[in-house]
Amino acid sequence: MTMPSGKCVISCWSDTNGEKRVLTASENGVTVAPPGAADEQTFSLIPGPDGTVAIQIPALIFPSRSLSYKEPEKGERVILGPLSDFPTREWRIEPAPQMPAPTPYFIRVPDKDLILVVSPKAAFPPELELLPSNRDLENAWAIIPVFQD
Repeated sequence: MTMPSGKCVISCWSDTNGEKRVLTASENGVTVAPPGAADEQTFSLIPGPDGTVAIQIPALIFPSRSLSYKEPEKGERVILGPLSDFPTREWRIEPAPQMPAPTPYFIRVPDKDLILVVSPKAAFPPELELLPSNRDLENAWAIIPVFQD
């Protein structure tokens, strides 16, 4: 299976309320929002070394920012890195072993057993944080390629 790359929209793969919440990033933080509640944002998945990717926004524009965190620790909030951050935080995007269709992916901190999840803490809009990997599809992401005319 090839790893996704290029311009895409990222959403929760499965939501208990049946609504696909989309990943959004702004100066106020990295969150998920119901469709239509925020402008649909496109991200760029930029391949890095050893199968890692940088998740950057705005897509394919320089300078851009990337999904980041201060330290790779349990409970750490996911934030936007500084403009033109260097080095850019990299992630591993791995297909779920359950292999349903369309393919869900886990977004993981390289060399750590931490994945990007919607925080279980009560906050609105829901924030994202790093939690131990449990391979539950509730924590998986849909990566939908965006094709330009």
